[in-house]
Amino acid sequence: MPAVGDLSGRRIYIENIYPLVDAGRFPVKRIVNEPVEVWADIFRDGHSLLAADLLWRVEGADRWVRMPMQPRENDRWTAIFTPTRVGRHLYAIEAWSEVFATWRRDFMAKREAGLDVTLELEEGRRLLARIRPRIASSARPSEQAADDLSKALVSSELLKAARKADQSDLTRSSNLPLMIDRPIARAGAWYEMVPRSQASVAGTHGTFDDCIGRLPDIAALGFDVLYLTPIHPIGRTNRKGRNNSLHTGPDDPGSPYAIGSEEGGHDAVHPQLGNLEDFRRLVGACAGHGLEVALDFAVQCSLDHPWLTQHPEWFRWRADGSIQYAENPPKKYEDIVNPEFYGPDRNGVWSALRDVVLFWVGQGVRIFRVDNPHTKPFPFWEWLIREVQTIDPNVIFLAEAFTRP
Repeated sequence: MPAVGDLSGRRIYIENIYPLVDAGRFPVKRIVNEPVEVWADIFRDGHSLLAADLLWRVEGADRWVRMPMQPRENDRWTAIFTPTRVGRHLYAIEAWSEVFATWRRDFMAKREAGLDVTLELEEGRRLLARIRPRIASSARPSEQAADDLSKALVSSELLKAARKADQSDLTRSSNLPLMIDRPIARAGAWYEMVPRSQASVAGTHGTFDDCIGRLPDIAALGFDVLYLTPIHPIGRTNRKGRNNSLHTGPDDPGSPYAIGSEEGGHDAVHPQLGNLEDFRRLVGACAGHGLEVALDFAVQCSLDHPWLTQHPEWFRWRADGSIQYAENPPKKYEDIVNPEFYGPDRNGVWSALRDVVLFWVGQGVRIFRVDNPHTKPFPFWEWLIREVQTIDPNVIFLAEAFTRP
């Protein structure tokens, strides 16, 4: 609180800004080329008139776009702008007292009431002299006789030109985040596909080419997104059999969510599906049918995942030296383990998972369905999403959500 007699304290207040998520910690989400309405309650002590601007720009851009906000009722001010680019944006609000407009209002009220306004006119002349350097030359009235000057001082042209001539009490909000997404982020029809089940011959393993063969029918049904369950190599240690059985035969394929084997981890494809070139061909074929590919981003590893030997410190080990399986007591998932997000090498784990997403972005994927996001730290998702969208703002994450709202 300012000390008694200290006039440096804030006089203008910008409150109840909308839209806003968690006081600006997370970005508001809107769709490209659609209007974004912003409002705020803006007020100050006394009876001075206020002005306010809405500022917005693409994050990282050098210049702000400005537009005047309009007063409504009960100190509410509003403005609408339309972003034309996908990606992260910032917006802010500035407000200040309109010194000249306040003088003009009071002067006209007294004159219309028949009062002597000789002194007010002189004060207006002095005010104009003070702010004249900050008014466009085309809008400045010339030095004239008092009667002519009074007309010039109340002209609408001068009122508009003097709007920002004195911003000595300018107050600005924080820069607030806004994510502008593609329309598919708001709504889309998803077709879920298990790639290994797409073979035309029963009992054989499907391939990416088999998936491509399904595309005309899927597109004809009106779907927008082809969502693939994990396409990565599957571990053999503790591989699950039919109906989650721990007893497997030599031909049991295992769960696609037990990711990783000697063939690779999260940045590899199951060799029976094809190779990366085949996958990119599937992505291109989808685009030709008006579809996008969405990959399942499942943050867990089989016991054969390369990370277990390359980075054992990324996982939790029990008192007897055995690794901690994934659990949801009393359930135990013996075929998978989870990375330690707050372990001794947190930076390594987080960066590796980010790089997995960016790897698939490099293969043409722009949509990820996130498996069990609620079991990973909230700060991780906050960091990961920002890291990825800073590189490619077209990337969209869909959370599997079945927990509390």
